[in-house]
Amino acid sequence: MTDHTTHIKKEFARQAETLSADSTFTDLAVLERIQTAIVPTATMRILDLGCGPGIIVAVLAPLVDQVVGFDLTPEMLQKARERCSQSGVENVRLLLGNGEKLPFKDGAFDAVVTRCTIHHFKDPRVLVSEMARVTRSSGRVVAVDIVSSQDPKEAELHNALESLRDPSHVRMLPKSLLLTMIQDSGLRIISDTTWEKERSFDEWAHIANDPKRTTPLQTVMLSLASAGNRAGIDLRFDGDTVVFKHRWLLVTAEKLSSPGVGSV
Repeated sequence: MTDHTTHIKKEFARQAETLSADSTFTDLAVLERIQTAIVPTATMRILDLGCGPGIIVAVLAPLVDQVVGFDLTPEMLQKARERCSQSGVENVRLLLGNGEKLPFKDGAFDAVVTRCTIHHFKDPRVLVSEMARVTRSSGRVVAVDIVSSQDPKEAELHNALESLRDPSHVRMLPKSLLLTMIQDSGLRIISDTTWEKERSFDEWAHIANDPKRTTPLQTVMLSLASAGNRAGIDLRFDGDTVVFKHRWLLVTAEKLSSPGVGSV
């Protein structure tokens, strides 16, 4: 196990409880966007890569034949089991593993979705290529992530703040680079949608679930905001707390070709 993989497992074991309940991840409007992008049907088999606490899995399962939730962290998969049980969905498989080498045959799924995973990989091209590989010809890949500023200096500062909050963070990509990476993986982009969501420091830091980081990180971000440095995320102090905006990107793509359709 690499040091980075260990970081991811440690961080998301800590975050399993807090992320599962956070409003950013349970936002129904966003879940509806993902559902619309996939266009689920009763015969589909879907992979949720980096499924975390199973929020997307539980939403899609009633609409399709099967959803496979795949994640690196046992604690997250346990939360996913609990969520699916509470939702009464049984057509779900929850599997432990690393997204850089998926244990599925080429073309095994009608659609693959991932949310907030790409920025945790040192070489996200490997992840995107694996997503494309296990999608059938003409199947859909839906990728949702926070993107950084197109300005390199702003993006560097933004990513530094994210890393201080969560050491498993690697890099949020600018939109242009993420779109190019998806296209280079043999996928045709059907659409891309961006939106902004305002975050408060308290809500964002709470997910990381490590109080020791909160005070020094808040001091740094307050200092930047007071100096007028927006860090590419409209960082500011609203008179009560530090606030900022995350820019989200949802990309819907289609698999151009596949060497064959396999099975899980």
